[in-house]
Amino acid sequence: MTPTTRCAFLLAIGTLSLAACAAQPHGQAPVPPPIVEPPPGAAGAAAVGHAAIAPTGPAGITDDQVRAYVLSHRVPATVQTTNLAILATRFITAQEVRQMLHSARLGLPEDEPMCVVVMSGKFVFAGPPGQTPTFPYGVEVFDARTGNLMQSGGMPRLPEGR
Repeated sequence: MTPTTRCAFLLAIGTLSLAACAAQPHGQAPVPPPIVEPPPGAAGAAAVGHAAIAPTGPAGITDDQVRAYVLSHRVPATVQTTNLAILATRFITAQEVRQMLHSARLGLPEDEPMCVVVMSGKFVFAGPPGQTPTFPYGVEVFDARTGNLMQSGGMPRLPEGR
């Protein structure tokens, strides 16, 4: 690419970037993209999560086990957590988890028992170079039968129906 062509190319990219920024109304937060889920009947393995809590009986994990685990393990992908407090633990179905957290399907049957833990504190995550996204709330979702950790992350506000 010649220097003239390279300069024209960079100028065109800059113009397109400015146009994209101008398309967002000033002062409004960007609209998140819609959740994309696989079509019904799509092939694939069911989600299994990561081993976390060993179930103590045929019913699965208990509230006491969940609380002990959360207080003794940091939320995955965090670089720092301070002032952690458990606000709520709820044993609900996978469908209810999806509705509560506005998330995609977990890859489990909708009636699969789950345990959602909502925490407050300061949750600092690794981000792009020079950035550390920080959230006042954290969440972890466990498979209530196996004790596997299925989802975790930070949230800017409390989920509905916590």
